[in-house]
Amino acid sequence: MAQPFITYNRSGKMPPMVKQLSRYKLFMYPFRNYKCLLSLCLLLTSVVVSAQIQWKPSVATVSFKIKNAGFTVNGSFKGFDGQLLFDPNELAASSLHASVEVATINTGIASRDNHIKEADYFDAATYPKIDVASKTLYKKDNGFAGLFNVTIKNKTRQVEIPFTFTTNGNTAIFDGSFIVDRRDYGVGGNSFIMGDNVTISIIVNAKK
Repeated sequence: MAQPFITYNRSGKMPPMVKQLSRYKLFMYPFRNYKCLLSLCLLLTSVVVSAQIQWKPSVATVSFKIKNAGFTVNGSFKGFDGQLLFDPNELAASSLHASVEVATINTGIASRDNHIKEADYFDAATYPKIDVASKTLYKKDNGFAGLFNVTIKNKTRQVEIPFTFTTNGNTAIFDGSFIVDRRDYGVGGNSFIMGDNVTISIIVNAKK
């Protein structure tokens, strides 16, 4: 490799200005290498992110059931909002995040719904959303599952949620259900007539 041209004076010493420029060039060589390495890392990162498939929810159904006085009470939530980055072949880089609006709860009886929104149950005025966010996703049995942070009334518990994922062209269906203990979230207190376990089902129709 050709060496950079450096000028010396009659005494055989490098002039101060040239010496400073030489040091600047020597400093810039490793800096350029770092700059190239940084650009490569950014490129690889953008390739990984762009490889994830973003599914946009089109229709979502969030329902639940719980025992109360010996009877099964069915209900639902609306106001679904989801960010679904999911590739069944890239589970480590996939993520699922969704929420519903507590004030939309519907059990078929308006007076009961209004009671459930109060402070001793969901306290909808203070905690308007129920939030579910994946921590890890993995294959399980004939479908998938994940460890999710489920947050209700600002209390977060980790729950395993199994689900299926089926595609048809540019559309997909996420279908999963899980059980939570309402007492973990301070919903309903120590009721003797209301069951502790709540089964929540989520079905999301999405498209690319």
